[in-house]
Amino acid sequence: MDIYQFAINFERENREYYEDCAENADDESIKRVFLELSSEEAKHERIVKQLRDDKDVENLEFDIIPKVNEVFSEIKEDMTTNDAMPKGQVDIYKKALNMEEDSKNFYSEKAEEVENDKVKEVLQRLSEEEKKHENIIRSLIEMVNRPNTWLEDPEWYHLEDY
Repeated sequence: MDIYQFAINFERENREYYEDCAENADDESIKRVFLELSSEEAKHERIVKQLRDDKDVENLEFDIIPKVNEVFSEIKEDMTTNDAMPKGQVDIYKKALNMEEDSKNFYSEKAEEVENDKVKEVLQRLSEEEKKHENIIRSLIEMVNRPNTWLEDPEWYHLEDY
């Protein structure tokens, strides 16, 4: 299997995973985060198909960070009024984190291997975007886990307000 088909397959798998997560999310804010991630993965899939077909790659501008920051602000606001975070889904988020790490590493490694500068640039950009997704999922895990770990951490190294 060539790198393009491999990338298309895992982008599709990631998109489907995020769609399932969104469908099963009880919290509307979390659902929106997963739908944004799903949309980004679909865009990555289209970009890889364009590379495979030797077409001009569409605009490589991604806008997930401002959208997710808005959702995270809403989540933070909700957390001050109630315990809104779904704590039982940490394993789901950790699986998503592993998927994003694998995607980031794949694109980074393949960018080093290819000779074509255009393809190299696009693969590096996709790796950077997967890193952003990884950071989004890490933030989500931290928000979900924070009530569980903040007080019980024996080091008490975090002195910021909760």
